[in-house]
Amino acid sequence: MALNKEQKQEFAEKLTDFKVYLDDLKKESNLFKSQLRKDPRLEPYYQIALSVNAIKMINTCLLVNDLSVAILDIKSDTYLNTGRKEIYNAISGMEKVVGADFEGSLAENKDLLAKIPEFLPVQRLNFIKAIRQVTNKTIDAFGTNSKWKWSFPEIHFKIAVLCKNIFDFRAFEKERDLENPHYYIRQEHFNLILELCNYAAQEYRTKFDLSTQDAGDLKKSIAMLEVNRKILQTTGETEDLEKTKTLIESLQDKVESIEADKDKKKKKNRPCESDLYCRKKGERIKDGIGRSQRYKF
Repeated sequence: MALNKEQKQEFAEKLTDFKVYLDDLKKESNLFKSQLRKDPRLEPYYQIALSVNAIKMINTCLLVNDLSVAILDIKSDTYLNTGRKEIYNAISGMEKVVGADFEGSLAENKDLLAKIPEFLPVQRLNFIKAIRQVTNKTIDAFGTNSKWKWSFPEIHFKIAVLCKNIFDFRAFEKERDLENPHYYIRQEHFNLILELCNYAAQEYRTKFDLSTQDAGDLKKSIAMLEVNRKILQTTGETEDLEKTKTLIESLQDKVESIEADKDKKKKKNRPCESDLYCRKKGERIKDGIGRSQRYKF
C-alpha cells in the first residue's frame, strides 16, 4: 500500500526528537573516546560508558522501528541495521574491559576485574541483562527470515562469554553468605551464565542442523558447554554435570566423524603430482597437439 503524504509527514515530525537524541549519544561517545586516552586508570570505565551508550542507541533504534511500523506499516531497515551494528559495539567495548577469552580458567580474568572495583555486581548483572534484552528485541524486529539470521548465534556466544568474564568467581566462592549484600545478585548472575551458555550452545547446534553442516559451529557449541562444565564442577551438581559431559562427548564424536569424512574426500579427490608419472607404463596418451603417443618409462 502506497504511503500518503500525511503518514510521511507524521513520521518525519515524530522522528525528529529521536534523531536529536541519537546525535547527542554520538557526541557523548566521542567525548568518552577522547577522554579514555588521557588516564589509563579510568580507561575501563570509559569503555563501560561507551558500551552503555551503545545499548541506549540500540533501544532508540528499536523505538524508531516501532514508530515506523505503527505509522508507516513498514520496518525501518536503516535503524534496525544501525541497532544491529551497535550490538557489536556494546560487546566490543566490554570485551576491552574484561576480555573475550572462553577457554581459560574461571578466575583467569581476575587482574582485569581488579581494575573495575567501582563497577558493582548489580551493575554488571544489569549490563548483561540489558544487552541480552536489546539483542533479543532486535532479532525479533528483524523477523525469522532475516538475512542476518545465522549471524545471531555469534552474538549470543559473545554475550555468554561476557557474562562469564564480567563475573567474579573468586568473590562468589569467598562471600557465599546470605548476609552479604551482593549474595543474591551474584547468585542470579551465576545462574544467568549457565543459562546463556546453554542457549548459545543450542543456537550453534540449530545453525549446524538447519544451515551450515559446518563442524566449526559444533565446536562453538562445545566451547559453551565446556564453560558450563567448568562451572558445574565447582557446584557439586553431579546430575547437570554428567548431562553436560555426555552432550559434549556426543558433539565431539560428531565433529570427529565430520572431519574424518572430509579427510577421506580430500584424499579421494587429490590430483596426481604429475600426470605423466601417474600414467601406467606404456599407456597411450595424447601429446600437446592431440597426437596419440606411447610413453615408455
